[in-house]
Amino acid sequence: MRYTGVMDLIRRNAKRVAVDAAGYALLVLAVLTGWLPGPGGIPLAIAGLGLLSIHNKWARRLRDYLLKHGGELVKVLFPPNPIIQWLYDIVAVLLLLLVTVLAFQHDPLWKISAAVGLFFIAIFLAALNRDRYMRFRQRKHKQ
Repeated sequence: MRYTGVMDLIRRNAKRVAVDAAGYALLVLAVLTGWLPGPGGIPLAIAGLGLLSIHNKWARRLRDYLLKHGGELVKVLFPPNPIIQWLYDIVAVLLLLLVTVLAFQHDPLWKISAAVGLFFIAIFLAALNRDRYMRFRQRKHKQ
């Protein structure tokens, strides 16, 4: 009788333990890959936080706070000032030119890695500046 009680306890909590372990593993991977070029760390952190928010109130509160206040950060970083918008456009174009130079030099791997990271930064700047991403999504939904 006692054996079946332990097995039931394991069965009931196995899913929770597996989901939480996967969430923490994704957060650790986010920290380990965050310094690499590309968007590796941020999507992993979001996925890990999403898994942890299933069973943990602290993760759910953090997720809700980030969803509620994340747009404010974009408004601060990308204000509707035309001068700042043009500066972001110029920086994005310069970064893409630098990416082109670094990628086609066939130099050490670190330069190619830097080019990939700078490419993602340039695309990020170009997409979020002037609400281009939102306009693209609205146009896509209209079709």
